[in-house]
Amino acid sequence: MPKKLSPDGTKNLIGKRVKELRSINNLSQEELMGQMQLLGFDSERGVIKRIENGTRFVSDIEVQAFSRLFDVSYEYLIDGD
Repeated sequence: MPKKLSPDGTKNLIGKRVKELRSINNLSQEELMGQMQLLGFDSERGVIKRIENGTRFVSDIEVQAFSRLFDVSYEYLIDGD
């Protein structure tokens, strides 16, 4: 069964906010990936770019990690609230 896309046709709901938060915190995509790796996420190059562009699905555990890294709620990442 295919995975459902978000209302705007992307594969995740958090990409835009991850990009905004990364920019606000003056982090490059590579630096953000380094922070994720410190939390135990071992990912290949370009993961952050694909998340931000909405071309990669994001697990709930990754949403939790982004929430911790940026000190924001899950609701903010998912809904913008």
